Formats: sequence, C-alpha cells, structure tokens
Amino acid sequence: MVRILLTSAVLILTVAGGCLASEVIQAEIPTAVKLSNRDINRIVCPGPMNDLIFSQEKAMTGHFSGNNGFIKFRIEDSGSEYVYADTQSELFVVCNNAVYTLLVTPADIPSVTLRLASPNGDTFKKNINHYQKMPLEKQALLLIREAYHGEYPASYRISDSTRTISLSPDLEILLLQVVDVDGVGLRLRKYQATSLSEGSIDVNEQLFLSSSISNSILAVAVDNHTLEPNQSTMVFVVDQKERVK
Repeated sequence: MVRILLTSAVLILTVAGGCLASEVIQAEIPTAVKLSNRDINRIVCPGPMNDLIFSQEKAMTGHFSGNNGFIKFRIEDSGSEYVYADTQSELFVVCNNAVYTLLVTPADIPSVTLRLASPNGDTFKKNINHYQKMPLEKQALLLIREAYHGEYPASYRISDSTRTISLSPDLEILLLQVVDVDGVGLRLRKYQATSLSEGSIDVNEQLFLSSSISNSILAVAVDNHTLEPNQSTMVFVVDQKERVK
C-alpha cells in the first residue's frame, strides 16, 4: 500500500500490480536502447506511424499499423542450438511525420515497449487536456499513480538522475528520475531510499517535506514505510515547478 501525504491532508491510496516502465524517446535525438532479441518489441507513436526503416542484414524484422510498430529479431537454428541476434543496428521510426533515431542493441531481456514523445509543439496541449478540469490534489495523485506503475503519457518530459540527497543519517537517498508535465506546472521526483541502519526503521513522508527537495511540495508518497537493514523503498514527491525558488 502506498500512503500519500498531501500538504493539506493525508490520504491512503492502494495501487495494485506494478509493471515495467516503458522508455520515452524524443524526436531528432539519437537514442541508445536495448530491445529483446527473443520476444516481440512494441513502439508506440503519439500519432499515426508512417514508416520503419532498418537494415535487413541485421536480422531485424518489423511492421507497423495505426500508431504501433513491432520489432522482432530473427532467431537462427544451427541444428544443435538457437542463435540470437547480438549486433547493434540503427532503426529509424517515422512517427507523426517526425523522425526518431534508435541505436538498437539486441539483448536477452523480456519484451520492451518504447513510447515516442510528441513533438514539442503538441506537448502543452496534450498535457493540459490530460489534466483538464481536475483539482490540483487529484492531479498530484494521478501523477504519482503513473510514476508508481512506470507508465507515462508520451507528452511528459522524463530525465534520469543519479544525484544523492542528504536528509537522514539512517538513509541513503538517491534521485532516480525527474518527470516534468509541461503546460500544467507539475514536476515529480522519484527517489530510492535505502536503509543504512543496523535495525528496523520507519520512513515517514514528513522527512521529504524539505527545502532541499523543493519549496512548493504538493504531495509525498512512500511505498514501504518500514525498512530492514539494506532494504530499499521508492518515494515520490510532486511539486508545482512554476513556484520552485
């Protein structure tokens, strides 16, 4: 159970069933990605998908329909064993008339879903429509739910981080991800908090109401409130980025 602390109230929210996060790809920026070399991979376009362009010699196959593209690597049968693709190749995806360049490495991993971000001109409109007529508290709760499941709309701007935050001598706190919802004024920070204590400790939302994180925090959610030695938990903090000092 994830307990969410709003700055004006405390709510209990149950979020069931986690899933693997999908990666969001920006247009016109060559991006290195790993795709499964044994399962079908999916690419989701924020509009109609126009084309998939790749080298046939690299054991890659693919097709697209509507706003989805599907990539599969050929598996060779040598007679005594199966041989899986391992050669890096380029994949160009023409999505909604924008070009996305992927530097693809086949890997022994489960199926991957890549989400292509909308061109910048559409971002504000898509985000505003996503949160239209929703009170600020519910906007914060929705963003935390999306972060917990790792499923974001393509219009969000997502960046990874490895910065550490000092809030407690009993915790190692690592900033993993920053999610900006442009046009709406929300920003989410995803942290991993790991216990440095020799015994069981409690992780409270109040700890993260700190100016070293933000001066305009709307909500804090902690996944697991009790940690044993070396155990970790996810923490989500939402603020209004236009008010950040």
